[in-house]
Amino acid sequence: MNNKRAEHLKTLFAHHGADYHAIISRTPQSVLMLSGYQPILGNSFCVVSPKRDGNGHPIDIELRLAVPKDEEDLVPPGTALEVKTFTVETMHSISSTTEAVREPLGELLLSLGIDGEAVFGYEGADEPIATGYTQVGVPGPETLDLLHSLRPGDFFRNATEILNELAAIKADEELAAIRQSEAVAYQGFAAAREAIRVGATEADVAAATYAALLRAGYATPGAHHVQPHVHVMAGPRAALAYRAFNLTSNATIHAGDTVTVQMEIALNGYWAELTRTFFAGSISEEWRKAHQACMAAQDAALKVICDGVEACDVDNAARSVMRQAGFGPFFKHGLGHGFGFQAINHAATPVLHPASHTILRAGMVHNMEPAVYIDGKGGLRLNDNVAVLPDGHELLSSRLPRDIDWLVVNN
Repeated sequence: MNNKRAEHLKTLFAHHGADYHAIISRTPQSVLMLSGYQPILGNSFCVVSPKRDGNGHPIDIELRLAVPKDEEDLVPPGTALEVKTFTVETMHSISSTTEAVREPLGELLLSLGIDGEAVFGYEGADEPIATGYTQVGVPGPETLDLLHSLRPGDFFRNATEILNELAAIKADEELAAIRQSEAVAYQGFAAAREAIRVGATEADVAAATYAALLRAGYATPGAHHVQPHVHVMAGPRAALAYRAFNLTSNATIHAGDTVTVQMEIALNGYWAELTRTFFAGSISEEWRKAHQACMAAQDAALKVICDGVEACDVDNAARSVMRQAGFGPFFKHGLGHGFGFQAINHAATPVLHPASHTILRAGMVHNMEPAVYIDGKGGLRLNDNVAVLPDGHELLSSRLPRDIDWLVVNN
C-alpha cells in the first residue's frame, strides 16, 4: 500500500472511530485501490484495519489478502501483512469461491485480534451495471452470509460510500499508472485514424484499434494485464453515442461521416477513458462549428478546474459555451465523471453535472466530454482526462491531438 493511501485510511478510521474495526472488500477495483494488487479472476478478498496506539488512535494500517493460489505471485512483495491462498478447483474436487475462501478468510479475520463485538465494513452497493464491461459489480448475499458465519457475534455495516470516497482521490503512484494508460490510448487513436476510410466498417476501425492497444499495452514496461474496450459509431449512428453505452456495428463509413471512437484502456487495472470524433474525407461547416464549440467548452472548463471548485460550476462553464454557440440542446449529458479504477462509471466521483454539488479535491481524476449529437446526421464528442492538483490541474491526455487537421482523415 502506498503512503498516501495509508494516510487516507488512517484519517478515515480516526474519523469513524469505533464505527469500523476493519473493512472487507472483494470487488476488483476496491482491492486494487486498497492494496495495489489487481485481481485477475475477481474473487480475492482484502481486509484493511488500523493498528492503534494505547489511546485508540490509528498509527498504521494493516492489510491482509485472501487470493486464488494462481494469483499469489501477482501480489507485490510487501503489500500485505498476511497473504492466504485458496483453490476453487483441483483434479480431485470442485468448489466455489465462498467455500474455498472460508478457511483462509476466517484465519485472516481471527488474526486481527479483535476481542468482543466488532464492526466490519463490507461492500453493499446496488450498481445495476454489467460486470463484464465496467468492472462494477456487487458481492452477492452469499458473501455477507459467509462473513456472518465466520464472525457470528459481530456487526456488518455497508462501507461502500467510504470506499468510493477513498477511490476518488488518487495517490501519486496511481496517477503515474493512469498516465501510462493515457500513453497507450494515443497509440490506439493513431491506429483508428489510419483505419478510417470511406468503405471501411465500424468493426474494421475497432479491430485495428484493439490490436494497437494490445501491442502498445504489453510493450509498456511492467504491464502484465492489458484490458482494452473500443466503441466505434459512424454517421447517423454516432448521434446515439450520448446513451449510457456505445456499441460498434458492421455499418459502412461514408464520405463526410462523423466517426466517433471511444475507448477505455487499462494497464494493470488503472484506466484511461477517452473519445475522439474523426471525419471521413471532409468536414461540413456545421460540424466544424460544433468541433470549435467543443474545444472552446473544454478550454472554459479548464480555466475553472482546481481544488475547492464545485463540480456544477465546471459543467456550467462548458455548457454556457455550448449554449452560446447554438449547440446547447445537442449536448445531452453531463460534462464528465471520475475514472481510474473502473472502465467507466458515470456515477464515479467527481460527477461534473448541472445538479452536482461535489467539491473538486486535489487528487481527483475526471474526464470532460462536451459533445454534439444531431439526430439523423451524426455525433461529435471531445473527451479528455484531467487530474485536479493543489494549485490547478493537469491535462493527462495533452498528447492526444484535438485539432481539425488531425481529425479530418483522407485515407
